[in-house]
Amino acid sequence: MTQNKKNFLADKIIVCEDDLVLRKNISTALEMEGYHVYEASNGTEAKQLLLSKRVSLIVSDWAMPVMDGLELLKYVKTDARFMHIPFLFLTAKTTVDNKLTALGLMADDYITKPFSLHELVYKCRNNIENRKQVIIANLVNDVESNFDSRDQKFLQQIKQFIDKHIANDELALSDFAAEFPMSVSSIQKNIKRICGQSLFRLIIDMRLQKAKNMIEADAAPISEILYYCGFNNHNHFTKKFKDKYDILPSKLNKKDRNIS
Repeated sequence: MTQNKKNFLADKIIVCEDDLVLRKNISTALEMEGYHVYEASNGTEAKQLLLSKRVSLIVSDWAMPVMDGLELLKYVKTDARFMHIPFLFLTAKTTVDNKLTALGLMADDYITKPFSLHELVYKCRNNIENRKQVIIANLVNDVESNFDSRDQKFLQQIKQFIDKHIANDELALSDFAAEFPMSVSSIQKNIKRICGQSLFRLIIDMRLQKAKNMIEADAAPISEILYYCGFNNHNHFTKKFKDKYDILPSKLNKKDRNIS
């Protein structure tokens, strides 16, 4: 496992487990992978953390005092503020009925005790990264999603700003700071935290997606489309397009396909 770099932009995980030793072992394993971990000994403490922190994943035991994991799961998956957060059950309850109960309440994953810390780390990572990919796809393709409303509003505003200036090949990061009430570094850090990619990469991806849509619709010659989407060099555009979609832009053009 890799050493924790104490990155404050790291994905944040709540580990809810009443067994102190096990909770510390799980937290240490996740921190060694670079995650920031918040610990809770029962569901009530986890709820308090959810209300004050932005987290990317919840790992919870089932049987706990005060408020158990099943109650916590119901709370998370029925609250619009938190239902997008992946929820991973960690429990000694191994019957099929128990598992179906958890999955029926929209638990995202289920690990039975005893378990491998390596397996737990991998499942945490996969759930977090899969969620990021959903967010990125939703942002680029304009599909509605259920992620945090504050993040959704922020990303939607960023997207609208990029759309508005998509033809401007000189669009700079400083232009975003002039539009939004935060510094360039804060904007970039928030985009990286939410999407797992840089603002620059997001702009390129949206330009390429726009170009792809226009080419497939045969909206204009490719030589005009690339400039409309903010590319000022045909070779540069072709390379970026080929890198992303593994096909030359001309191969998507309806007229070119009819000729071939």
